Amino acid sequence: MPIPTQKLCIILRGLPGTGKSFIAEKYLKYLSHAFESLPTPVILSSDDYFLTNKVYTFDKDKIQEAHKWNWERFRKHVEDNQPLIIIDNTNIKKFHYAHYLDYATRHNYITLIVLVPHNESTNRELSERNIHNVDQETIRRMRKSFEWEL
Repeated sequence: MPIPTQKLCIILRGLPGTGKSFIAEKYLKYLSHAFESLPTPVILSSDDYFLTNKVYTFDKDKIQEAHKWNWERFRKHVEDNQPLIIIDNTNIKKFHYAHYLDYATRHNYITLIVLVPHNESTNRELSERNIHNVDQETIRRMRKSFEWEL
């Protein structure tokens, strides 16, 4: 496969439990072949902030700190011309991901926004499926405020 000349940023959007992380891993595996002679592609998630020795311990009081941390990691990868960056966050509202989109675009990345649908899943199913113990009520609120427009 030829070496790509264009950098790619994929921004995932979806409720907890819709499979964003699974999709991110599939994209990474599939697209890594195209980037094999370049630096390793990355998946960036604010959830990683809460990982210590592969144990996830969420602290809602640190969510803003986690997003700032993820943003700084993203900026560094963009400035290092990382060929493939995948943003694996919920991105419920446009303002949650607009800065990623803008920054990547200004740095000559092709940017894709991937909506992971949740219409067919109940709040209970999403609550049971997500790996971060997000409860049904939180998912209900997130679903209600989800902005479908790009």
